[in-house]
Amino acid sequence: MDDQISIVTPDHIELEFSLAGLGSRMLALIIDALLVGVILIGVILAAAILGFGSILATQRLGAGSWVVAVAVLALFIVMWGYFLLFEALNNGQTPGKRWTGIRVVRDNGLPLGWKESALRNLVRAADILPPPACIVGGLSIIFSKTGKRLGDLLAGTIVVSHGPPLEPAQRTSRWGAAWIVKVEKGRSRQGMMVGDMRVDAQQLQIIERFLARRDALPPSQRQSLAWRIAQPFLSALGEDAAELQRRPDRFQVCEQALQKIMALADATPSALTEMVSEDDADAKRRRWREFNQKISRFERARGGDLRRLNPDQLTEIMDGYRTLACDLARARSMGKNSAVVRHLNGIAVRAHSVLYRRILTTDRRRGPAWVSRFPMAVRSHLAAVGLSALLLFGPAVISYLAVQIRPEFAYDLVPQSFLDFEPARPESLHNIPELARPIAASSILTNNIQVTLLAFGFGLTAGIGTAFVLITNGIQLGAVAGWMTAKGNRSALWGWIMRHHRPGANPPPGGPSPRGYSGFDDRARRDGHAHIRRPD
Repeated sequence: MDDQISIVTPDHIELEFSLAGLGSRMLALIIDALLVGVILIGVILAAAILGFGSILATQRLGAGSWVVAVAVLALFIVMWGYFLLFEALNNGQTPGKRWTGIRVVRDNGLPLGWKESALRNLVRAADILPPPACIVGGLSIIFSKTGKRLGDLLAGTIVVSHGPPLEPAQRTSRWGAAWIVKVEKGRSRQGMMVGDMRVDAQQLQIIERFLARRDALPPSQRQSLAWRIAQPFLSALGEDAAELQRRPDRFQVCEQALQKIMALADATPSALTEMVSEDDADAKRRRWREFNQKISRFERARGGDLRRLNPDQLTEIMDGYRTLACDLARARSMGKNSAVVRHLNGIAVRAHSVLYRRILTTDRRRGPAWVSRFPMAVRSHLAAVGLSALLLFGPAVISYLAVQIRPEFAYDLVPQSFLDFEPARPESLHNIPELARPIAASSILTNNIQVTLLAFGFGLTAGIGTAFVLITNGIQLGAVAGWMTAKGNRSALWGWIMRHHRPGANPPPGGPSPRGYSGFDDRARRDGHAHIRRPD
């Protein structure tokens, strides 16, 4: 996995992004998982308190059931929507990502949209396999050149890091601004004179980087680099290299020499052979600072202030962005690792994220795209749709026939709560009490959606996970239908599934999805099928 990636944005601006490492991404995931756990506990406690309060206030048990039903929906939304909503609404950042200084962007550098956030997070079930180790996602990040997990590969996104902030002296380097002014005026080949020796921009960049990072270097490496970098300039600064090499303080003298060179470059931009007006360099730095402050204000307002700008103000900020992009391109003549380049690149990345946060296209006027694209996608993938149907209904037919032929198989295939269940009437599968109806409805809804999302997400496991979900659900559906038929309740079951015309045909709690069957009235087996014995 590379550490840096260069992206040419749709407006033809080259931006450098630092890719987020596996460690920072795992730390962000742990923080978000803890927050999700806290939210889930909070929802459960709030439901318990509000449900009990509603019962006391209304003197009706039914009031509490509605609170529980809403809590079931809320738990589902938190579990499946936490990452999706935060990344779509918060510029590609969850609280964990914000804490660790990383965020998600598209492959072209544009901010994350609803489509990308949904794709990368709805398949998270495949990335966390085997749960909670996340081995599949971790291996994908390690072996991908751009650090992509399966969700990123599907959505066309990358996770980038903001990087450590630069020191104020580096951000406002006067010699760097002077160099960019020289490039802008077409006089970029000259250098700075120290005594009788010329120091070009590449050498100034090396000196600047060393002075900025020296405190973080091991002592031996720091001393070695100070000597190697300063040695060519010692004679120009009045030092004898041969004599200095025997002195115990030679490394301190070398660092002082390098600091003197940078002080000359910063204090006197006019020392460059081709005179550059100090006012021009300072004006350039001032424009960078003002534009950075504007972008920071828009970031704090989450982009809302952009919609309140008049045309002249919007034109002004776009002109500032284009000017900054041009300065960034000129600064790259000093080298990509120059502090000035990194500073301008950081501002440009943030500005790009703010200005292009919401991308609207003319297609929005024609209505939702899925209205026309979904039928087309089904027709163009009929083979895949047919295979999916076969994986669901094939095992269902087999388990249905197996329970019909060998009823004792039901004790291994049918959920325990359904073994002793009987319908209230021949034409009605079950009459759900009014108290349980809201809970049953929310449970059925969330469970069926969850099974669909799991089947979709596991598609990235070469279809193996999807096949497993479809086959297991098909087996349970067929086994339940076979057991109901074997007990003589076929009319009640199929009357409810096929929308019976008589009133009162209400679904059982958790049905018909096999994961949702729960809590039914117990009654003795009837209609001559009481002889079916549980196998020992």
